[in-house]
Amino acid sequence: MDYILNKNPQMNTSYHKIHTQKCAKRPKEENVIQLGNCMCPIEAKSRAKEYYENVNGCKYCCREIFFKK
Repeated sequence: MDYILNKNPQMNTSYHKIHTQKCAKRPKEENVIQLGNCMCPIEAKSRAKEYYENVNGCKYCCREIFFKK
């Protein structure tokens, strides 16, 4: 599955959200970092942490790594 990372942090939590490429809630193309094909959301989170310390999964497409702050 292909994953992306939102370059813009969430206003209320400052976390950068991880989404699948096909998520209905994904950000605009100019606001994403391509994380590539990952075996699972956990691998995508590991790749995302290479860009930003504060990352979180989308509660719609990456529930395995989503947490509420």
